[in-house]
Amino acid sequence: MFSSINMKNITTLLGGIASIDKVEKEYGLITELFSNIGESKDFVGIVKVHLNNRLTHSVSVLQIPNMIDPEVLQYFGLKEVSDRSLNLTPPTTT
Repeated sequence: MFSSINMKNITTLLGGIASIDKVEKEYGLITELFSNIGESKDFVGIVKVHLNNRLTHSVSVLQIPNMIDPEVLQYFGLKEVSDRSLNLTPPTTT
């Protein structure tokens, strides 16, 4: 019965998500620091993806799209993420 169903096991580490959520709820630190940087509306979400990567997997930026679960992206307010969007840096203002 199960042989005809194509199932994929995905393990999501919740430690990084819980830490980011706690810091955000108690202090609003991430939004406060990064909301006014750059013109991208997804910048704060991308910062959260980088923080989650550092707290959990610590893989290279090119591997993040392959490692992160789509449900986690929705939690960070993103629909999808590519290696290009993760490598973009915000423009500097002078």
